[in-house]
Formats: sequence, C-alpha cells, structure tokens
Amino acid sequence: MKLGFIDGTFPRPPIGSATFEQWRRVDLMVTSWIWNSISKEIVEAFMYVASSRELWLELQGRYGRSNGPMVYQIQREISLVSQRDLSLTAYVTKVKKLWNELACLAPTPKCTCGRCTCGINKAITDRNESSQLIQFLMGLHDSFDSERSQILMQILFRI
Repeated sequence: MKLGFIDGTFPRPPIGSATFEQWRRVDLMVTSWIWNSISKEIVEAFMYVASSRELWLELQGRYGRSNGPMVYQIQREISLVSQRDLSLTAYVTKVKKLWNELACLAPTPKCTCGRCTCGINKAITDRNESSQLIQFLMGLHDSFDSERSQILMQILFRI
C-alpha cells in the first residue's frame, strides 16, 4: 500500500479534504523511510521536497541510471554459480537471491491490456521457471546426478 505514495497511485488529495491529513501523515512516514535509507551526505539535498513521490522522482532522476551493467553482472554470476562445497540450502538461497535481484532490475514483461485471454503471462512465467530450474540443475553438485537426471526427464516433457 505504501508503494502507491511513491509510484503515484495514491496522489495527494486536495488540502482541506477529509483524507488530506491522513494522507499527509502516511506520506511523511514514507518520506522519512526514504531519507533514512539514503546516505547522510546527500539527504540534505532532498530535505525540502513536497512529498514522498517528489522525493522519489528527484532520486530517480539523479541516480536512476541504466541498470544494464548491474543486470550483466547478476546474469554473469548466475551463469557461474555452482554448489561446489555449499550445502544444498545455501546453494538454493544463493541462486534465489540472484534471481530475485535480476527480477527487480529487469522485470519480466507482462501483458497489461486487461483483455488478453491467450495466456501469454502464464506461458512467460512457465518458461522463466523452466529456465531457472535448468540453471539451478547445471550448478548442482555431481553427487546429485541421479536426481538431476530424473528432474530433467520430467521437464523435457513439459517444454
């Protein structure tokens, strides 16, 4: 819900309206969260913004450059990650962390027309999940060869 204050879906109501004071309190809270998450050296440059949305747009304009190099770095890490001497839990955690970072920086496109009945969103999600499963299996320790083979046989029939 608070995301709506910075992405513009909860715009500022007119001053004096019944909801203005509540909106203002929540907006100030969101603004303080953002201030507390940025470096103290630069926070003073953004102290006089009118809303959390304005603060977000200022930060985005100044620091929100291309994610290309970061996307490259994360995709490279994903391609190189392997279990090696990690426990299975640690390996799963490491891979999921990288996938989540990539999803934040380069979200998968989705149909947003609201009229789509072809199932493209599900097809894209299924393909991404299959790709992630294959990436995971490629990095899995050789001691899991039989399990990897069984899983690969199952997903070959789905693809």
